[in-house]
Amino acid sequence: MDEKAEQFVGDDSLSDLIFDNIPDYAFIKDDKLRIVKANSAFRSMYPSEAREKIIGFTTLESYNPEEVQEFIKDDKKALELGYAECLETITFPDGGVRTLYTRKKRFFNSKGAVFILGLSSDVTEREHLVAQLKRSNDALDEFAYIASHDLKAPLNAISKLVTWIDEDFGDELPEGAKENFDLIQQRVARMSKLLHDLLIYSRVNRKHSEIETFEFGEFTKEIYDSIDIELVLKLECTPIKVTLPKTALEVITRNLISNALKHHDRKSGSLIIQVKESSNEYEMHFIDDGPGIPTEYRQKVFEMFQTLKPRDQQEGSGMGLAIIKKVLNHYGGSINIVDSNIGTEFVVRWPKVDTIVNPN
Repeated sequence: MDEKAEQFVGDDSLSDLIFDNIPDYAFIKDDKLRIVKANSAFRSMYPSEAREKIIGFTTLESYNPEEVQEFIKDDKKALELGYAECLETITFPDGGVRTLYTRKKRFFNSKGAVFILGLSSDVTEREHLVAQLKRSNDALDEFAYIASHDLKAPLNAISKLVTWIDEDFGDELPEGAKENFDLIQQRVARMSKLLHDLLIYSRVNRKHSEIETFEFGEFTKEIYDSIDIELVLKLECTPIKVTLPKTALEVITRNLISNALKHHDRKSGSLIIQVKESSNEYEMHFIDDGPGIPTEYRQKVFEMFQTLKPRDQQEGSGMGLAIIKKVLNHYGGSINIVDSNIGTEFVVRWPKVDTIVNPN
């Protein structure tokens, strides 16, 4: 390295220039939690006459002790563990209230003294948009819940009327009218299934399932036996105890088993459900030997109201996989379709209880 390069590398003016022009609020604190350096963005938070009270101070001198402890808890965490981050709402010196995402990193200087580097990003607008989106989603879920619940009553009334007319006058109806009555009953049954699934979908984020420990093989066999579909598949399931939200898992397992039964293209076949356990999650494989799902449809099938066959050929709401995806998202899990030598293979990943992060 030549003399000019050595002089450039050893010059602190560049690092000072970079630090001062960081767009985030940047600061450095010593082990007494006093600010020893602050960039332009950080200093601009304060009125010009108050900026001389930044360097060498904690900037918390006017707060009461309880408030101070709340403010410095992440500083202490960073000093002890080396890193801390938090989302905090701060009242600025000018009276404005902002939401900051702050990261604090411990470091040592050449003499071994310990410091904290802090970077705070203003995420006020982002958090506002997130809150708006959540309110919008909640409103849509509420609408779907009310609509699906309230529409069931008139639909049931239509179903009963059609049934009564068929029972009282069915023998007197001309053949064409009889076929139309059968078609009405099929459409009513389809609508009823759609409203039922829409109700489940809207309640995913409203109703929390209790965590239980149970034997997964027995649990799956009970679900399989309760599904009213004529096709019989040979069921194989890993015998393992799991600790998960049982009701939520039942929604997922029932839908995946029903799919395997409804879409199988032969009179008999097999359904294998394998469960693998790791330190932080359960991995479940639902493998059937049916016709499979073409690669180009593997993302589309998780969308609302999507079916691979016309509903006149295959009854269903087209919401089963969308419900599964929403339930798993709620609990921090995932579902994917993977390449399989036989039929279709769904892979469900579900975090263990102590690793589940509740988005609410």
